[in-house]
Amino acid sequence: MVTVATFDNMVDAHIALGRLRAEGVMAFLADEHLVQTDWLYSIAVGGIKLQVEPEWVEQALRILATDYSDAGDESGRDPD
Repeated sequence: MVTVATFDNMVDAHIALGRLRAEGVMAFLADEHLVQTDWLYSIAVGGIKLQVEPEWVEQALRILATDYSDAGDESGRDPD
């Protein structure tokens, strides 16, 4: 498994995990339960790790880099 991102909290980790799985990328979280037990463990283990198989790394990084912040704006306004 290859770590494509790390997170300090479970909410952000699960959002990223959901984005990858929605695109068909099988991804897993490592150390999520350990970090949930005590946030100080996050520092010790390097955070919650979002991991994928080596053949999915490029696609996973592309998906995670995509900015969807304007996707829900249906006001009809041009953001620029």
